[in-house]
Amino acid sequence: MRRQAIVLMAVGLVGAFLAVGPHLGAQGGQGRGRGEGQTVILEQAPTDRAIVIPTEKLAQYLKDMDAKKLQTLRMIEGGKFNVNIRRITNAETALIHPNTTDLWVVLEGSGTLTTGGLVESGKFVGGESHPIKVGDVVYLPAGLPHGVSGVNGNITWLNVRWDTDWPADSQPGAGNFQGRGAVAGRGPARGAVAGGEAPAAAAPRGGAPAEGRGRAGGGFPAPLEYAGSGEIFIPKERLDGYLKDMELKNVGTLRMIEGGRFNVNIRHIKAPANEFHDITADTWVVLKGAGTTITGFDRTPEGGRVDGTGVSTPAKVGDVFFIPGHFTHGFSALSAPDVFWLNIRWDINYAK
Repeated sequence: MRRQAIVLMAVGLVGAFLAVGPHLGAQGGQGRGRGEGQTVILEQAPTDRAIVIPTEKLAQYLKDMDAKKLQTLRMIEGGKFNVNIRRITNAETALIHPNTTDLWVVLEGSGTLTTGGLVESGKFVGGESHPIKVGDVVYLPAGLPHGVSGVNGNITWLNVRWDTDWPADSQPGAGNFQGRGAVAGRGPARGAVAGGEAPAAAAPRGGAPAEGRGRAGGGFPAPLEYAGSGEIFIPKERLDGYLKDMELKNVGTLRMIEGGRFNVNIRHIKAPANEFHDITADTWVVLKGAGTTITGFDRTPEGGRVDGTGVSTPAKVGDVFFIPGHFTHGFSALSAPDVFWLNIRWDINYAK
């Protein structure tokens, strides 16, 4: 593999120091399970633009967190969702978020993650433990006790979080797939089709079709796992294997975790592609390759991009993107034969 997946914090990143400005506020308390100790909020989640967080900016955020002794940096606050950096140097108190799902991508360091069991006076009684390291991806469902100990120097992770209290009658967006009635279980899926608002398909050499345009069958026949009540751990080695397999089989979307109203995917394109999700927000982490993203462009009646519209931004390994719902996005150009990104998606049609 030309570049290692998700190794976001390469030693020696340089750039101008980006101090947290005076307009940013520090917050304490839990707030629907959000934020342990002091939490600094950088910005509110927009609805009319994407947010791009290059690896250089992430690295400077870590320096600023160390200087201010912050454990949580809330890069994006959406009320019912947020995108954070968590950075700890010692064992943390066992946590339970009754209504909030977490998706972690380990950026730096290592430690031991414990999940399950009981929590008494902030400590685990029982549960299961295993090591986590750079590049690992972890899904933690709402209500699952969890915490990190055995920290080797420090451990830092990107923490994408969303509430799970969607109205029962709200339209599903992220998980609109055949066989979605089976979402409650765990383990390999059977008889369903993955791929966003339309079934998944292999990415053609001439350009990957956008999700939501009725792709034909192909690629992986179903999500690899359904989200349930337990943790799903995807080590870096397995993630790297997925990328190799997708490249070999020319697969455009691998749905690793299906949650009905959220999912966690790997996306793979070989040519420019456009997408639009009416009620679903995305957070991307670029895993391999590079290119130019295009967001906020006007659409033609056929769903393509109107030339000359939109905002272009370079994308490379380790960059993080937040894309609001009902907002056009995609890649207008590739500077590598293949581009892969981790795509974390959840519906935003919560009760008002």
